[in-house]
Amino acid sequence: MKISNKKIHFFNPGHENAIRTGQPHYTPPASVSKMMTDLALLPVWYGEEGDYVIMNETNEAFRFLLSLPADIRPKAIPILPSGLTQQNLSTTFEAAPWGLSPHSIRFFEKLRDQAQDEQFVIPQWKEIYTRLTGRQTALGCLSKIRSLLPEAFESLTLPRFCSTPDEIRRFMAEYPPPYLLKTPYSCSGRGLYRIQEGSFDLQASRWTEGAFKKQGVVSIERALDKALDFAMEFESDGEGHIRFEGLAVFETLPKGAFYGNVLGSQETLERQITEFIPAAHLREIQAAVVSVLTEVAGFVYRGYLGVDMLVYRKGNSFAVHPFIELNVRNTMGIVALQLSNRLVHPSSRGQIIITCDTVKNKAYQVHRQMEEKYPLQLADAKIRSGYLSLCPVTPETHYRAYILINEVRGTG
Repeated sequence: MKISNKKIHFFNPGHENAIRTGQPHYTPPASVSKMMTDLALLPVWYGEEGDYVIMNETNEAFRFLLSLPADIRPKAIPILPSGLTQQNLSTTFEAAPWGLSPHSIRFFEKLRDQAQDEQFVIPQWKEIYTRLTGRQTALGCLSKIRSLLPEAFESLTLPRFCSTPDEIRRFMAEYPPPYLLKTPYSCSGRGLYRIQEGSFDLQASRWTEGAFKKQGVVSIERALDKALDFAMEFESDGEGHIRFEGLAVFETLPKGAFYGNVLGSQETLERQITEFIPAAHLREIQAAVVSVLTEVAGFVYRGYLGVDMLVYRKGNSFAVHPFIELNVRNTMGIVALQLSNRLVHPSSRGQIIITCDTVKNKAYQVHRQMEEKYPLQLADAKIRSGYLSLCPVTPETHYRAYILINEVRGTG
């Protein structure tokens, strides 16, 4: 499925909003722009040897990479946008944004025009990508999976899309609390509002009014008693083949925002999930999701797809929600898979974590403290234990991406 072109990676988180606007000249919110700046180098950890990674003008990429132990230094090459020329694009390169959008395509078109390189492969935008990215598609996929596996999921309440407060209230009258409201174009825990009790109060009304103005509709669903967040990661070749890449186990903050992914072998991650559900049921879900993704996206989209799921408490047992969200882009689950294979010693496991500190110098101070508290320990060109920042951290940094590895007791 993979093609041999080298890639030019570009980290553009929050691309769902860029898709919603549909504008090539979209300007990200200040918080997203800051994340793009601080974490611009993240793709070096999943890029291949000879790939380029677009870095920000303020990014101290080369100094940072040279400070890393040679055994774990990534092979992808950081480069400023102005550094791309016909000379260093002498072979065929392919645009590889974190997420495809009219905005990211325009970004790469400007790079191609600057380099005057006709071999630079840039995907074309298709309007169907807008539909795939919205939560309405996730709802459609969930409905299809429920039809394929009725015994497992027939009792699962489907989300409902509402365009007025009265429609929201009608859902709340039908089902007991708590509830989750979600905007159609959002991800990673953004665009969520939780109603713990059964009342649609003034605060909920204001959030909903703002969401209606921006996106027209919101979805409402029952909030489940979560035991474990996990995902299945896939890659589509655009020709009808969906390949399962692996499992991801992740954590979210209390309000739903993404916090971090577990690092470790696939066997370790599967054991975490099958503590709650049988392995056979996990395989059954995987097969159903592949079938549905093939139908919905397999012939129209080429790239990574992540399906967020969760294990929840249901009476005295546990059940799975098999399709909470469809991420039509690269994901932190894919990054975790790559890091687990490339960096983590077989005797160890840990986490990749994303944090944000808006107070000036705070992130830098915590970074230095963690370097001292958790020194890197390597074995067999892998990390046995310790702390490693994945991107440069300076006094101006707000967002950090780092891994923290622990050796598992009882292993060699």
